[in-house]
Amino acid sequence: MISKKVLLVGNFGVGKTSLIRRFVHNEFSEDYISTIGVRVSTKVIQTNKESLKLLIWDVAGTNGDQTVPKAYFLGASAAMFVFDLSREETYINIVKQIDMVKELSGLKNIVVIGNKRDLMTADKLHILLEKVDVTIDFITSAKENENVEDAFKLLGQQSLK
Repeated sequence: MISKKVLLVGNFGVGKTSLIRRFVHNEFSEDYISTIGVRVSTKVIQTNKESLKLLIWDVAGTNGDQTVPKAYFLGASAAMFVFDLSREETYINIVKQIDMVKELSGLKNIVVIGNKRDLMTADKLHILLEKVDVTIDFITSAKENENVEDAFKLLGQQSLK
């Protein structure tokens, strides 16, 4: 079995921990508990006819101006940048934030996720998608388990490249 370190990064409160909890344990909680430092979870998935153990690093959120310690990025095979569809401050500088993740990690491609779909109307979502300056790989809802599995499968596939 292959093991790969993957990162979830983004501003505080965007739902990184909720996405991981939904993916690993199929659970969701409305309670917000801020991650301090980093929390590591694991899950084995099947990809390309082999087992892949994802070591999922849930990196503490920032306010957009703060930087994450470079040590968290060492040895990462893939990263997912998560933003909150309902909070503009989490995606207003998304290009700069993703570039910072690429620089710190040495990764060329970052999976981009817009989370909290359940808080958006179709009209609001359409308007928002016109504003965001990067390609969004998946629109997810940890609460409603929308596209969570697919997002992590893409992350796993990225880790093998």
